[in-house]
Amino acid sequence: MSAPLLSDADFLTTLRNRPSLSRTPAQPEPFAQTGEYSILGLTRAADQAAIRGRQVGFTLVVFGVATIIAVLYSIERYFYSRLVGDPVSLTQLVPAELIFTYSWALLTPLVMFVAKRFPVWGHQRARNWAVQLGAMVMFVVVHVAIFSVAMAGMAAGVTLANLPQFFGQSLLSWTVLDALVFCVIVIIHHAVVYYRVSKDRALRASQLEARLAQAQLQMLRMQLQPHFLFNTLHSISALMHKDVRRADSMVAALSDLLRMSLQNIGAQEVPLQSELDFLQRYMEIMSIRFGDRLRVSLDVDPETRDARVPNLFLQPLVENSFRHGFGDLGQGSIAISVRREGDMLRCDVVDDGRGLRSGHKEGVGLASTRQRLAHLYGDRHAFSLRGAPGEGVHVTMAIPFHPYERTAAD
Repeated sequence: MSAPLLSDADFLTTLRNRPSLSRTPAQPEPFAQTGEYSILGLTRAADQAAIRGRQVGFTLVVFGVATIIAVLYSIERYFYSRLVGDPVSLTQLVPAELIFTYSWALLTPLVMFVAKRFPVWGHQRARNWAVQLGAMVMFVVVHVAIFSVAMAGMAAGVTLANLPQFFGQSLLSWTVLDALVFCVIVIIHHAVVYYRVSKDRALRASQLEARLAQAQLQMLRMQLQPHFLFNTLHSISALMHKDVRRADSMVAALSDLLRMSLQNIGAQEVPLQSELDFLQRYMEIMSIRFGDRLRVSLDVDPETRDARVPNLFLQPLVENSFRHGFGDLGQGSIAISVRREGDMLRCDVVDDGRGLRSGHKEGVGLASTRQRLAHLYGDRHAFSLRGAPGEGVHVTMAIPFHPYERTAAD
């Protein structure tokens, strides 16, 4: 018997409508609500060792950039002083420029803290812009103050007496540059944090998609197993009134078959040899039913016996030949072949039954197999159902060839 199979769209709709997976519709999350992120990554439940490593790397980058700017600016001023006839040695220029740029580096964490706490876009945009403007003024004043105090201890022409005058002159000289540096730091902070937020959301989306695909695969397998069981029980029921001994033998064979199916419960892929063993037990059941009227040939390339294949994929293909190929004719033959073609594993199941009739519809077995292949292998698979020469049906399946890697648990 065939049970209705949910389509991909119906399945996803069902999952989304479940209370455990449902989500109240909300407005798109603005960037201002991502306060759990910093330039170092996700701060909530973060790996402290990774955070410390990023802190060291961030510090090295900031002071490395500050050093490069100081050296380049010192070289520029050195050649300019020689050009105007008032040469200044690099030993005087480099320390002063290092103090100037290292002050930027020391203030960078504070600027980023304010940028995180009061982002320039959000629900309270006016307040945040005001805070950022105040922070920029403080950044300029503090940076010039640090530089002025340092120069008072280094430069011969700067003393405590004329320190206020030097501070005022420096403030007028460097306000625009410091304001630009403040804006650059804020922009870099938001850009890096936004990158981390986007990357994390993409990861969460891919994980959710993988969980949905895994859930659908499990649903398809759950549909397939009772489908096979019901069909086999139907065959036993048909024999009970004709040959009780054969029906009893079929029950015993079915018991062995179900025991084998439990060995791989929950596994999506198994070695081909495991599928062949399972198919052999199924063929024994069919042989009890059909006797000498059933002829089955199996041609399997030894190289493929350890290949990784979908769990419970051969039996539905062969069952399709029984039920739709010649089940009501009472006799027939099935040829099964498995071989490797380059980096693909190909399986063919051919019967000499009545062939495809007009209006043919796939049952649960083939439909489940087709959907499972699509989920497991995407575009890297092929599945076709066509009429074989001189009646019959020819089913072909091709999937990527991968050896099955056994673990210690196996």
